[in-house]
Amino acid sequence: MGFLNNIPPVFKNKYLITGMFFLIWIIFFDHYNFFFHAELVQQKKELKNELSRLKKETKKNKIFLRNMNNDEFMEKYAREHYLMKKKGEDIFMLD
Repeated sequence: MGFLNNIPPVFKNKYLITGMFFLIWIIFFDHYNFFFHAELVQQKKELKNELSRLKKETKKNKIFLRNMNNDEFMEKYAREHYLMKKKGEDIFMLD
């Protein structure tokens, strides 16, 4: 019984010991522990960044699609990217 007398009264409280046990269990050993939660937060941040990038890309593609309905833009785009030309026109490539 000499051993039990050396334990501080705070650690003799069964509710505190039970609470500490469950707290340690939740932080380290549970399926949704602290580390898993931190990983999920990181994934959420990465997915938000990707969503933002994709929204910008979608907006850019919508503008491009709207411009492709314009004949002048379509002609300019075809000339620049596909090296197309009008009849009787000569194209000189400068690098």
